[in-house]
Amino acid sequence: MTNTFDRHTIHRFDEELQALHFQVLEMGELVLNQLCLALESVKNKDLTLARRIIDSERVVNEMEVSADTVVCAILAKRCPKGRDLRTVLATSKIVNNLERIGDEAAKLANFVNYMHSHEDGDASNFPLDDILRLGGVSIKIAQSALEVFERLDGEQARRVVEFHRTLDRQFQHGLQHLMDFLQAEKTNVSNAVSQVMMMKALERIGDHAQRIAELVVFQLEGEEPRHHTPDMAQDFPLGE
Repeated sequence: MTNTFDRHTIHRFDEELQALHFQVLEMGELVLNQLCLALESVKNKDLTLARRIIDSERVVNEMEVSADTVVCAILAKRCPKGRDLRTVLATSKIVNNLERIGDEAAKLANFVNYMHSHEDGDASNFPLDDILRLGGVSIKIAQSALEVFERLDGEQARRVVEFHRTLDRQFQHGLQHLMDFLQAEKTNVSNAVSQVMMMKALERIGDHAQRIAELVVFQLEGEEPRHHTPDMAQDFPLGE
């Protein structure tokens, strides 16, 4: 079910909320594009593309600052209450999660730099199938979360939260395959750590997308979003 913003007696307030909504959607589209390009650079070992992604991270950061400035202005000028206050607060947190997704996409691009700087080693020999599969799921979750925010669809938001479990399972399988590869090939451990960090970056992207969906539910229904520890943390206690 698609939801729209409530109408206010001060029409200008409606316009401000709508403008903020579209501003965040624009940021989300950029971040999603960065994520897709980052996976493409990993798949093709494209150093030029990777460097372009790293350089453009600055734009994402600038968009976060711009959105936060608008949020502060609305809070100071309108003193919103009830659902309006939830809308502004949830949007601010969604902006933060989008910026974090952009950070993780840049980490993937940095790994491509690493592979090129270790051409004489075995970094380029690692199997990327699990990473690419994990990346495909993370892209779908991030895209679904943005669609949820665009339409303010609470029902679809709950499905995104459930879909996140698929990413957790893919993460576990990928780590297991990597450990099997290490045992069979006796390869450089530092390269294996880089692979783990790539998978962890993709898993975190799913976490941030799930958080966006939870915040939409909070905005619409006033429920307190819950932080769930992923199932994979029981088997693979990796730190932040």
